[in-house]
Amino acid sequence: MTFDDRIAIVGMHLKLPTGIDTTDGFWQLMDEGRDVFARGPVTEGRVSLTSHIADAHWFAAEPFGISEYEAGLTDPQHRLLLELAWECLRTAGADDTDSVTGVFSSCSPSSFFEEILLHRPDLWARNVSQILEGTQGDYLATRIAYRLGLTGPALHIGTGCSSSLVALHQAVSALNSFQCDRALVAAASIHSPGETGYDVREGGIYSADGRCRPFADDANGTVPGNGAAVVLLKRLEDALADGDPVHAVILGSAVNNDGHRKAGFAAPSIDGQLDCVLTALDTAEVDPAQVSYVEAHGTGTRVGDPIELRALAKAYGTPGAGGRNVGSVKANIGHCDVAAGLFGLIKTALVLSHGTVPPQLNLTAPTTAHDWSDGTLSITGSRVDLRAGRDADAPLIAGVSSLGVGGTNAHVLLQDSRSLIGAEEAGHRTPRAIVRIPGRTPYQPPVSPDAAADAVPAAVQGAAVAAAPTTIADATLLELFSQHTAEPVTAMNEDFFAFGGDSFGLLHLLAEIDRLTGVELSVEEFMAEPTAAHVRACLERAAAGSSTGSDRSTAAPDEAKEGPATDAEADADADALRTIADRLAGLAVAETAADPDGPVLLTGATGFVGAHVLADLLAAGRHVVCLLRGGEERRTAVIERLRSTAGWDPARQYLFTCVAGDIARPRLGLDGPAYDSLAERVAWVIHSAAAVNHVYAYEGLADVNTDSAAGIVEFAATARRKAVTYLSTTAVFSTDAYAPGSEIAAGPVTVLPPRSDGYGRSKALAEHYFRRAGELGLSTVVLRIPNVFGDRATRAINGIDAIWSWTKAILATGHYPRGFDVTGDELFQALPGDVVARVVTEQARPTGEPGCRFVNAVPNLVCSSRGMIAALRAAGHRPEPLPDQEWYRMVAALDPHEVWVAALAGGLAGRPETGLPQRLHRFALDEDPDVAALVNHNAVWAPSDLAAYLGAPELAPQTALTGTEH
Repeated sequence: MTFDDRIAIVGMHLKLPTGIDTTDGFWQLMDEGRDVFARGPVTEGRVSLTSHIADAHWFAAEPFGISEYEAGLTDPQHRLLLELAWECLRTAGADDTDSVTGVFSSCSPSSFFEEILLHRPDLWARNVSQILEGTQGDYLATRIAYRLGLTGPALHIGTGCSSSLVALHQAVSALNSFQCDRALVAAASIHSPGETGYDVREGGIYSADGRCRPFADDANGTVPGNGAAVVLLKRLEDALADGDPVHAVILGSAVNNDGHRKAGFAAPSIDGQLDCVLTALDTAEVDPAQVSYVEAHGTGTRVGDPIELRALAKAYGTPGAGGRNVGSVKANIGHCDVAAGLFGLIKTALVLSHGTVPPQLNLTAPTTAHDWSDGTLSITGSRVDLRAGRDADAPLIAGVSSLGVGGTNAHVLLQDSRSLIGAEEAGHRTPRAIVRIPGRTPYQPPVSPDAAADAVPAAVQGAAVAAAPTTIADATLLELFSQHTAEPVTAMNEDFFAFGGDSFGLLHLLAEIDRLTGVELSVEEFMAEPTAAHVRACLERAAAGSSTGSDRSTAAPDEAKEGPATDAEADADADALRTIADRLAGLAVAETAADPDGPVLLTGATGFVGAHVLADLLAAGRHVVCLLRGGEERRTAVIERLRSTAGWDPARQYLFTCVAGDIARPRLGLDGPAYDSLAERVAWVIHSAAAVNHVYAYEGLADVNTDSAAGIVEFAATARRKAVTYLSTTAVFSTDAYAPGSEIAAGPVTVLPPRSDGYGRSKALAEHYFRRAGELGLSTVVLRIPNVFGDRATRAINGIDAIWSWTKAILATGHYPRGFDVTGDELFQALPGDVVARVVTEQARPTGEPGCRFVNAVPNLVCSSRGMIAALRAAGHRPEPLPDQEWYRMVAALDPHEVWVAALAGGLAGRPETGLPQRLHRFALDEDPDVAALVNHNAVWAPSDLAAYLGAPELAPQTALTGTEH
């Protein structure tokens, strides 16, 4: 074996229960003879045992460019390994782009995936591809490579319990064959916090008393563990040249399989294990007598341990001076499944670095199923000084074994760096201070679970299922909390997440509360204050008949609670719909379809949304005709608006022209020849223009928002049959007929907003025009969008949007309405402008087939009032609460030309505080999974997202009450 074949371990990062996140903490745990488990009572057939990582549900999405939604659909195992890989590379200073880095990963089957399938079928149905990519092991190594820009081999290894040591063997091979210059080996096994123990059965592998006792005479099985680890490898000569710390040196490794040389598929084989160890010794060119320590697989089972001991004794034979110790870290951390081998490797590297074998935990007496008398192997519950009885300069060499169910065995030989490169040189290469990833935050489920999770088996025995809303005793509630946290929750005001709860446990907890009390608490309500005291208060309000908003209606619109409030309103609605039918009654739709590659007619190009749509169309190379008052005189205004979008390319401005017109006038305000020419050329109409005003009654907006729809339909039917996309709004459902919190289907509006709600009513009637157009043979899309923010690159603000006007009111007064502090109060749903544009131009464009398609491009993720206040504070503002009426009176005194909601505030000042939360509608997303994923994936809802917008020097430009975009 040449010097070049040796591989240095230059980085070791890990995460274990009880807050262990450094190798020093890991060593201290072993050296002090402790484990990581919290134990409860052991009853007949059931062991209560947990070892959860308290912050496993936390993640830093921003450094990787991962959206909140994608992070929420990604298994915590994947997220944690991505973070550890980031820290490992940064700590090692491995941020150069010239070196090629490989990734070799392993992870346990995803309990996160199981939770989604069992309890969130709605989420699974809408996000199949994304959930698979975020939870299945096949995508783990490639995700790390993609997010960190690593260009070497990216392989995921699955051989059962031996996976991570087999992955290390593959990494060594890749380094020695120069497929990469560095190699990350990453492995994790993290289970749902809902797993609070296990059932014991005769002949099973789990310990009957919750303690793993490798190689002990009273061993009775293993215990499951949780952990994640990453090691960084380099060729030794490169590590020495680069000044890297060398924790230990890999001399050689081997992998094989038992084949059929055993009693059954899951049974161990002496011959298979023996051959693997001998091959590793031969590859490493190591004399077995030199090996002073072996970190065994050692699960604490009565069958597996004696077989492994016999194979090791036969392979290694008589030890040299100082003897040969054997041990297993599973007594301290449990069996970490696929990650077990990597934790054994890290332990062994620490053993060689310290020159000490830590005491073998839970060893009362060595097993009598193995003959220890020949001294080939020895084990002790005390510390062992490996240098005792050996020459001071003698190398310390150790072996590491990992054995997989199914027979894939792995064995690795390590040597201490001190004896290989010299004590002085090794002393200069001290481990670097760990570089921690910034911005870790806890993650909730990615969408609000309106469909209740299936109830889990009762966490508290003997509690009856409530037939009506009721409360439960504090002790019972605390026990429920504790069943889903890493550490017991003993006080009503203790935070669920601070004690190790996460999204897995939260879903189970809420389902169990629902089962026991009949009250369905939402995630948003729980997250407002994640304590037992807050849950009790919610339950008491429900029991007293004061709704907290958790009983959500899921009625479809055609099952609405009520229609128009009066006969006069019903007559007005009937008249409005009759007007639509009459106007389009004689419409003749052209038989010849337009050239699909013809120009796009866009209205509203100077508007916020229209500019993003225009930028997207130009980027795709489409020719666009912008219909504007003033025509080419408005070109400068269009370009100025385009500059606020990330997709604007000045070189493409030749692709658009501006035509003078007016959507509120007959024939779009065009003269005969201009109208006829456009009708011949245009292939697709995107109607984005609207008068966005929440103050005017219907009569003040009908011409721009409703009558213009009739003109667009008539234009689309003339000369050549054109496709039409109409940008609508969620405001069309702003009527009591659609219950707060109810789900809105992707279909037509069945109850019109009242005339007093001019914006909602005018847009709803426009939708009916396009629905009728589809029935008459046009291909139309009605696309409902939420609040629209700036694109994801510029973070620009749409000044006329209501949410920003209310925000400006908060900043102008230095206060916010006290109602914002109500638990579960929901404020808005939002998307970035470039995402809306992509839905319009790509994902939900008309098919060309006759008919009207309704698309709800509204994310399920909702920003709460509390979330907005948190965002304001994160952006450096410090608003204070005021009673609602007092605050609205203060806002009403502002100049409505600068803060247009001041015109609304006076009417709201007389509204009494109810103490009840506002609930927003939920919208059934499009059947096309790409549309649904794009919308939910990019929702703007978290305080960190909002703070980026709120940090702009000027929150919003001065604006008039009415913003007319056409």
